[in-house]
Amino acid sequence: MGVRHRRALFASRVSRVRPDPADAAGVRVWRVDLDRAGARRGWRLLSCAERERALAFADPVERRRYVVAHAALRTVLGGLCGVPADRLGFGRDGSGRPCLLPLGRRPVPDFNLSHSGAWALVATAPPGARVGVDVEQVRARFDHLALARRFYQPEEVARLRATGPEGFFRLWTAKEAYVKASGVGLAGMSDVLVREGSATHATVLSRSARFPECRVRWLDVAPGYAAALVTTALVMTALVTTASTPAPRTG
Repeated sequence: MGVRHRRALFASRVSRVRPDPADAAGVRVWRVDLDRAGARRGWRLLSCAERERALAFADPVERRRYVVAHAALRTVLGGLCGVPADRLGFGRDGSGRPCLLPLGRRPVPDFNLSHSGAWALVATAPPGARVGVDVEQVRARFDHLALARRFYQPEEVARLRATGPEGFFRLWTAKEAYVKASGVGLAGMSDVLVREGSATHATVLSRSARFPECRVRWLDVAPGYAAALVTTALVMTALVTTASTPAPRTG
């Protein structure tokens, strides 16, 4: 199997959730099956620091999933920016959020990565907008109400008595996606209120002066998982496709 074919095969393991095809500047989310994509093909895309973090995982399954998730992030961003995936540089913005280092004078997209269990999500937003995404594997055997009392508003805790763990993780992903988009940190999660509007959309209200209100889109990732997207962009995710990402370019 040739190098180009292996790269294309890795990219084909990443399926995309995208906005209306008529709007190329909207928010996009790529869904990554961490147990199907090849870690060996993704390893060469990672930086030295990313490889060191991967090797720190004692569990080989978690190590492989980390490699695949971060290689997918580089593949997506490299394709959007027209830059070889292994040439991208990452840093932190003023809020402590991960960001792309400048690529000359070109504005760079905002992005966010989340992974849990066998799935990862990569979200991107146009320059100037913010995006946060979270995916969580639903776990039934834990005291979700005790954790909810610490991080949730009283009216949210009351709703959870009827919805159980699934409802807990549904709200959690919305709150964490907001925290990741805004940069307020987990300490600000208790100040966030999720107002559910429909089965797929909601609004996040916060005491944050910069981002007092953001829109939420819940995402259907896989059975047994909850996921949510929060963005300040005008265009929200609209549909799920099976389109693959561009094959990763390397320098």
